[in-house]
Amino acid sequence: MQRYNFFRPLLILLVAFAVNNLVTLLCNGMGVAPETTESIALIAMVLAALLTYVRLTRNRRKK
Repeated sequence: MQRYNFFRPLLILLVAFAVNNLVTLLCNGMGVAPETTESIALIAMVLAALLTYVRLTRNRRKK
């Protein structure tokens, strides 16, 4: 049985949090309404987390 890797979930959470903050900052800087900013940031966060997960599992499958 393989050992559990704590790095992968932490990396996914870190990327999602960073993208959420970056998109929120950019939208607020452009003067977008707060409700719209939250929605855009949430969508970007979910997409970033999914892309990170796919890239991490793809690399693991090739080994």
